[in-house]
Amino acid sequence: MASHRKPVKVSRSLSLPRQMGGADRGLAIANGTLTLLLCYTSMTLAFLPVGIVGHWFLRWMSQKDPWWREIMLVYNRYPDIYEPMPTTKFAARFKRPYGFDQDLSC
Repeated sequence: MASHRKPVKVSRSLSLPRQMGGADRGLAIANGTLTLLLCYTSMTLAFLPVGIVGHWFLRWMSQKDPWWREIMLVYNRYPDIYEPMPTTKFAARFKRPYGFDQDLSC
């Protein structure tokens, strides 16, 4: 017997990354904190427009693509060129123990 489920509407906000003021939440908090610290340490509100422009830029980027930050994090994690041969940087890390075919000539 097949179950017939009724389709349910899902709110759009449940499928988007967390945002604050229309910008990515983590970046918006960092922008606000940096703006607050700059205004506090310089004892002037001269950095307030810089923070507002920064938040406007973050909102603009999030309106174009809400997942832009996650995409850039993945893009920055992987290199542009795949090198199949191990480098000296990783050679000691992935060296096989003695007896596990490390000394066999292929």
